[in-house]
Amino acid sequence: MIVERKTALIILSLIALCLISVPTVIFNSAVKKYFNFMGHWSVAAIKPSKTAQLPPMHGRIPGQTAEMPQPELHFVKFTIKITNSQSVKAVKVEGDFNKWNPDALILVKKDKNLWATIVPLPPGVYHYLYNIDGQTILDPMNPETAALGDRKVSVLTVK
Repeated sequence: MIVERKTALIILSLIALCLISVPTVIFNSAVKKYFNFMGHWSVAAIKPSKTAQLPPMHGRIPGQTAEMPQPELHFVKFTIKITNSQSVKAVKVEGDFNKWNPDALILVKKDKNLWATIVPLPPGVYHYLYNIDGQTILDPMNPETAALGDRKVSVLTVK
């Protein structure tokens, strides 16, 4: 009788341990991925380099000023598929929206071969390149290119 209780208690303890530890490991992995993404996020890096000065707004009632309109932002997803991604250490995006800073936007590995990030951008035309371990390449998923100075760059139109 005592042996049966001891065995039942041990089995119950092991089941409780599994029920607690498995979700904790999954949650810990998700939190690490989230903070890894947030750790590379820099608000200054995604600030558009093109600035426009709007004329002062006048209210309809004399003496009342209207609120300045807020710029419309679109969330643009940059993704690149790399076939031999085991040897790749870092994938970044550099463009005129981050003043061509190669360390400003780091992509996160989403899948076995897929790297991605999301950037809020106002409407406009932007030029960019991917930086894979220090080597800049055109976006293989975007056929639209342009000559910028002495190099060829990918073109993104945000409407």
